[in-house]
Amino acid sequence: MRIFLILGLFLQLLIPQQTEPSLSTSIIVDARTGWPVKLLVTGYAPPDVAWLGISLYPYNTRDPEEDGTHRTIRITDHKISTEIPIEENFFNGSFEVALWEKQVNKVDCTLDYCYWCKRFGSHLEGMLAYSSGLLTRLNGYSK
Repeated sequence: MRIFLILGLFLQLLIPQQTEPSLSTSIIVDARTGWPVKLLVTGYAPPDVAWLGISLYPYNTRDPEEDGTHRTIRITDHKISTEIPIEENFFNGSFEVALWEKQVNKVDCTLDYCYWCKRFGSHLEGMLAYSSGLLTRLNGYSK
């Protein structure tokens, strides 16, 4: 039994432990049409609770706050792994994904005017990682 414990500890020392926040996004495409169908978000969050902010924007967005679709996901485990479906109204649009340190409730917000608190009841602070991209159709697929 001790040999397994010692072997386990030795392997932990050999395998590098991730400590820095990270974020990676991948777009899953429908092979028949070439349009994106899912956004995969993976990464690593620090030991404390963190928040994932996800925004999707339709093509020709003029006002990102009003025209975009926004949501937050609480990250309680170190590993981030989530899928976001892409609806047709976001084709040729874009996305933003960010990892944040904390969520501030409206009652605790000290900003003079906070759009996010007014609309959603909270905002996110302390960006740790960021990713963005376009939700375009890949060429070479049939219609």
